[in-house]
Amino acid sequence: MSIQKCKDCKQIFAPVRKEKKCPDCRRKENEKFKLVRDYLWENPGATIEEVHQDTEVEKKLIREFVKQGRFEQMGELELTIDCDRCGVPISSGRFCKSCRDALQDSFNKAKSKLKKKPKEKKGAGMFTRERREKR
Repeated sequence: MSIQKCKDCKQIFAPVRKEKKCPDCRRKENEKFKLVRDYLWENPGATIEEVHQDTEVEKKLIREFVKQGRFEQMGELELTIDCDRCGVPISSGRFCKSCRDALQDSFNKAKSKLKKKPKEKKGAGMFTRERREKR
């Protein structure tokens, strides 16, 4: 069993999964999410600034909710955040579709280069002779 320090309140707690927040902070965050969700149901065209002013929920937390995709099931909303790579407005996640595709292509190219590159083999054994020679 491991212990961890809460990301928000710095209190020590035992995480059940890979949680970064203690149960109290998660509960408070869920209450803020419900407050924002209910506000967006009533005001579907609201921006992050308007939601922040009317609900007093931090802008950073609202952006995090959008990144996590927690409002996607609500349909068309005006809430957008910027792509981390190019700055284009997106409705969820960290990257826009073109940046995701470009990153995926880069990963695939790097992966294929690694597969093509043969591993150098100097010989069998535990390499004790090379270790002695380096001393």
